[in-house]
Amino acid sequence: MLSQLFLVIASGLTLVNSQSAISIDPSSVPLSTREAWCSSQTSSCPLLCLQVPGASGSPSSNKCTAETLVYSCICNNNVSPNASEYSQTIPYYVCTEKNNQCVKACQGNSGCQSDCRTDNPCGAQAPKRVNTTTSTTMAATSTATTEALNTMAGGATGAAPRLITVDMGQVYGLCVLVGGFIAGFAVLL
Repeated sequence: MLSQLFLVIASGLTLVNSQSAISIDPSSVPLSTREAWCSSQTSSCPLLCLQVPGASGSPSSNKCTAETLVYSCICNNNVSPNASEYSQTIPYYVCTEKNNQCVKACQGNSGCQSDCRTDNPCGAQAPKRVNTTTSTTMAATSTATTEALNTMAGGATGAAPRLITVDMGQVYGLCVLVGGFIAGFAVLL
């Protein structure tokens, strides 16, 4: 009896977890568009699960219903990633469409249109930096490269880099000259 109660509660939580908070009337969007949104959602789910600690890219549930825009993305560790922080997901598309409908309702009032998008931002507002090692390494590499270029250009480390300029007229002239020689040899053969 207790195990059945647990199963009912777990099923209910899964259902709640899989429901998207729809803030538009799905029928206000063409079915073909909603089908494309669902396709993107189910394609994104495995990638989202890779961002969840302890989960693999094989979700235990990955569904989307185009008619209602209800989706489910549950990773193999029973955690649902926050799909609203990513693009190419149902929450992102619904948010964007809600903003588009708001802008349309403003009937050309630019202040109202701006407020539609400013008051309801879509996607991640403060994304987590998952791979900070790469960005630190890239910054160090960039600094080392800049210092090497400064040294090669005759500048001191930390000094503004000297730009090596090329007169494009001279380059163009050289190309015309070489092209003329090649054309001349081609005619002789």
